[in-house]
Amino acid sequence: MRRLALVVIILLFSTLSGCLDNSSIDAQDDSPNDHDNDGIDDHEDNDDDGDGIDDGTEVNDGDDDTTIQHPAEIFSDLVYASTPTSDLLLDIYIPNGEGPHPLFVNIHGGGWVTGDKALHPESAALQIYDSGNDTWAVASINYRLINEAVWPAQIEDTKAAIRWLKENADTYRIDSQMIVVGGSSAGGHLSAMLAVTNGDTIYDNSSLGSMNASSEVNAVVDWFGVTNMFTLSDYFESQNISKPWPMESLLACDIEVDCTNESVISASPALLVNGSEPPVLLMHGVNDTLIPPSQSQELATALSSNNSIYWHHEFTDAGHGIGNPEWRISEVVDLLSAFLEAVKDGTISSNEIQPEPSLVTECLNGHSNLVMHIHPKLVIQIEDTTYTVAANVGVDTDACPSAMHVAHTHDTSGKIHVETHEPTNVSLGVFTQIWGVIFDETQFGPYHVNDTHELVMMVDGVVSEEWGGHVFSDGETILIHYRERQ
Repeated sequence: MRRLALVVIILLFSTLSGCLDNSSIDAQDDSPNDHDNDGIDDHEDNDDDGDGIDDGTEVNDGDDDTTIQHPAEIFSDLVYASTPTSDLLLDIYIPNGEGPHPLFVNIHGGGWVTGDKALHPESAALQIYDSGNDTWAVASINYRLINEAVWPAQIEDTKAAIRWLKENADTYRIDSQMIVVGGSSAGGHLSAMLAVTNGDTIYDNSSLGSMNASSEVNAVVDWFGVTNMFTLSDYFESQNISKPWPMESLLACDIEVDCTNESVISASPALLVNGSEPPVLLMHGVNDTLIPPSQSQELATALSSNNSIYWHHEFTDAGHGIGNPEWRISEVVDLLSAFLEAVKDGTISSNEIQPEPSLVTECLNGHSNLVMHIHPKLVIQIEDTTYTVAANVGVDTDACPSAMHVAHTHDTSGKIHVETHEPTNVSLGVFTQIWGVIFDETQFGPYHVNDTHELVMMVDGVVSEEWGGHVFSDGETILIHYRERQ
């Protein structure tokens, strides 16, 4: 009898155990993590190193439930809006941790004509992201270029991206209450436009997505963007830059002929400041010959006059183009990081940082006591014709009367004399500014990159994308070639 009772007890526990196991399987069938519907929670397949331990989970020593880690993730080509001609895409870089993470949104440059959301590996935005090990998430957006749509499509797209990011904040572990937007050149212009229209729905286009979230942002970063199209037009005219100017293509009119004041003002952030702007960080290169530093200075003045919070920093010897090395240095990243943290912590206040003296205006009274005297060669080719580098560039100028600049020529051979009294790096951008020629990845003098022509730079036969940021070396040959696209 005792043996019979023992058998009955064993059978009873076996039956109960089977019921419990089936209940566990049924629960797994309903798991939101069972992406392939195989009844298995896909989060459990995370043993990356083969040690039998699920690398996607963190097991607590106490009695707490198992907690799921959130690894860094990158999401590419997400559609944030659709137009009759194209889908508008963005990329999101999410750092480690559950979040929600504050978000930095990058807007690319390119004169509203070219450019893409792809980030340079050493860009300030990706350094802020720090391969997913930092606090900030980063998004980078595309927007319609002027070959697809003219103003105000670009700012409408940008605001649509902000709304989409807010509406999808939970999905991507983003803090919708802490979004900072920044961009360079054309992207800087659009960032500044976000600042001066913050809280205004004038450019919120319902055809580009839901209007359930606002397009307001917490702060803006503007790297050398256009702020006043009237004064920029005056500058372009003084530099004999051929038309159509990029902002005329953006506005689809000639500023001197048929652009209305209203249309020009509508795209000029410095003329739209009203005192309701979020904090703004302005960064500009002293050696920027495409968009002169006076553009950021105008916006800084307007923000100051309206008691808006802003930081303004001009970088010595920096030119135009976010891809240039001088915009990837620690000084830039540290300034950006400090600004972002001050915004996030609520400790932000205005700050005007003056630049150190520029190499462009440094003068040499002779050849004595030189610590550097090198001779790179510059070759300019326009189509199939060699462009003559002028003689006596940087010799006896208004800035250096009866003297020489640190980079100068003596003849038309293209040989550049680079001379300094202190150890320093002298860039090609320093020379082109001394020469008075606008040069970056979008143009050389009056020759602009467009649908049919490209600008190629080579150093000793090797393609370079340093442009004005390239530091001179002795004996090297630099070729700048404006040619038909190949």
